[in-house]
Amino acid sequence: MCNIVVINRGDVEIGTPREFENHFGFLPIKEDYHNTLELDMCLCQANIEETFKQKNIEYKKDCGDFYVGQLDEVKGDDDV
Repeated sequence: MCNIVVINRGDVEIGTPREFENHFGFLPIKEDYHNTLELDMCLCQANIEETFKQKNIEYKKDCGDFYVGQLDEVKGDDDV
């Protein structure tokens, strides 16, 4: 299953690099093992975690999906 980025607990769900760019205003970083970033393919080809870290975007990760915004009510993989 491919990664998605969930904004504000589901207001927006991002599943492609093009949707990512439309929402954030920049493309995600390409994974090293991909030759190109195909804009209309899934986010599995992108390193979302590294992109968020480099852009200082607060996020939580749960089962491969990334959550941005309204994080106080989101439980991520690192939450106990």
